Amino acid sequence: MRTDTLRTAVATTLIGIGQWLRRRELPWAGMLGALFGLAAAMTPSLLPRPTLYLGAIAGLGAVVGYGWGVLIAWILRKVGVREPRPGVRRQAWQLLTLFGPVLAIMVVGVGADWQDDVRVLVGEERHRSSGILVGTVALVVFALVLTLCRAFRRAARRVARVLGRWVPAPVASLAGVVVVAAVVYWLAAGVLFRGVISVSDSVYAGTNAETEPGVHQPQSALRSGSPQSAVSWESLGRYGRTFVAGGPSAPEIREVTGEPALEPIRVYAGLDSADTASARAELVVSELERTGAFDRSVLVVAGATGTGWTEPQQLAALEFLWGGDTAVATVQYSFLPSWLSFLVDAERAADAGRELFDAVHARWSELPEDDRPRLISYGLSLGSYAAQSAFGSAGDLTTRTDGALYVGTPNFTGLWRTVVDGRDPGSPEYQPVIDDGETIRFAAAPGDLDAPDADWESPRVVYLQHASDPVVWWSWDLLTRQPDWLAEPRGPDVSGRVHWFPVITFLQVTVDQFFGVSVPDGHGHNYASQIVTAWADATRVEGWTDEEMAELQTLIDETLTLPTVPGQGVG
Repeated sequence: MRTDTLRTAVATTLIGIGQWLRRRELPWAGMLGALFGLAAAMTPSLLPRPTLYLGAIAGLGAVVGYGWGVLIAWILRKVGVREPRPGVRRQAWQLLTLFGPVLAIMVVGVGADWQDDVRVLVGEERHRSSGILVGTVALVVFALVLTLCRAFRRAARRVARVLGRWVPAPVASLAGVVVVAAVVYWLAAGVLFRGVISVSDSVYAGTNAETEPGVHQPQSALRSGSPQSAVSWESLGRYGRTFVAGGPSAPEIREVTGEPALEPIRVYAGLDSADTASARAELVVSELERTGAFDRSVLVVAGATGTGWTEPQQLAALEFLWGGDTAVATVQYSFLPSWLSFLVDAERAADAGRELFDAVHARWSELPEDDRPRLISYGLSLGSYAAQSAFGSAGDLTTRTDGALYVGTPNFTGLWRTVVDGRDPGSPEYQPVIDDGETIRFAAAPGDLDAPDADWESPRVVYLQHASDPVVWWSWDLLTRQPDWLAEPRGPDVSGRVHWFPVITFLQVTVDQFFGVSVPDGHGHNYASQIVTAWADATRVEGWTDEEMAELQTLIDETLTLPTVPGQGVG
């Protein structure tokens, strides 16, 4: 009895939904397209999506499909294809009303199961998303966005009617669309976006002025912000203070390696340390000279992320490997999260990276070749983009450095794009081979840097990137073009059910970026487990066995807690 009642309720609900849609005078082609868009949006992407986001993307996918359906129907009418007879249209609506909701429910249920497949691929436990919640969110998002779009259409028609008093109807229709589009763009990109930026500036400026719990001003002269430094502690910003106060000390390094160790040098200039990128770069150079950084074995010029943050595990690995005989220098170019920095400060990131490296390189070049440190370029995420902005080509990079390590490089990075596009034939985009691995090598796992078998010349350039890292694979091109990483053989942690759909795949990967560091290490935007071997290869450190490096990696994984990346997303 209960089963029959449930079936009756479900059937009544589905019929009711179909009749409601029909009463709304929604076009049949649009609703059929919405069903296909929903199905496309429920396919997996690079990372598992939380239930609410899964539903939101499904709703947006349905809107995209609806738009395609309406557009195709309009084109067919314009080229002279006759509309079906009323009886045929009525039957088509009856079929869509009967089977459409059923198919939508099936699609949502199967799509929720597919998310579990992605979870397994990235090392997470299975936990099925709620199909009911996904479907509800999708329906709400679809209704809201579609209502908004139809309101824009009505506004465009009203403008066209007014203009039609003076100009021909086709011109008035086009002008109506242009006027409404311009107003919407002005509201979204002007008023709304500026409001978001204004609020963000206020919020994150306050955050930048704070100091993280447990962080105290260093007393060592080898750190910026110390009493001996020309850079004040207050001017460093939140993550600049964390950077100069952090890292392993000489006694800690000695305890791990069993060898004599030096206190690592860390130099930093915050946004408030000087007025311009050029002035901050010169301030860093003066700090490097003051601390004796040019007498160390390794000098790393690092790119910071949007907030000025640097990854503590990655830098600690370098300092352990070299017994503290290192110096790391970087600058802050923004206090906004990376995704906002990408939108409003991308050029500032590039300028900061270029000014810093050029200034350090100019001073380093004045030293005798046999009496200067190995100059290494390094960056993570948006910091990788900033660091690589200093170089016009791979040849420029290898000519002006002794090595480089770039981690989770954003897809819009010019140097990375050039290198990947020039990969050897037959090598996939997710792990390209460049000139048979002579200088530049890519890795997703520690052992990947051992291939190919050809000699690895100096300087060595290492790129760490995962096939499942949305920061690496997000691009505006996803809107209209299938990327190579989906056309070619997939990476080991990318589902075979991932497919490219215009606009929809772009939305999926956009959302994936905000969960890039929420998956286990070795997937997404988490690279901590590969960092020891990457630094060892990029800097050509000596005296470490494979077993010792594995032990160091375990130590770093267990004793250095990786905090949430501030403002992660879009690099």
